[in-house]
Order: sequence, then structure tokens, then C-alpha cells
Amino acid sequence: MKHFFADANLGLIGLLFFFLFFCAVTLWTFRPGSKNTYKNHGNIPLQEHDE
Repeated sequence: MKHFFADANLGLIGLLFFFLFFCAVTLWTFRPGSKNTYKNHGNIPLQEHDE
């Protein structure tokens, strides 16, 4: 088990995985048509609610 965590290739695989995950989240956030969605979500605290 100790040899498994000492493998140098796993560090590279982890780095690539998190880099690709970061790129995917960035592309998802800035996809076309998402601006209005995030603008509406940002205005939720400013809206008055009838209760």
C-alpha cells in the first residue's frame, strides 16, 4: 500500500485530472447563454418576497 502512494505517475495524473476539471468548470461557467441565468441568480437577494 505504501508503494502505491509513492508512485510519481499518480501525481502527474492527479495534476492533469484537476487541470481538466478546472477547464471544464471554466468552460461551463462562461458558456454562451449563461449570462442571463447568472444575472438572475445574482439578483435573488435584492428581490422582495411577499410573506
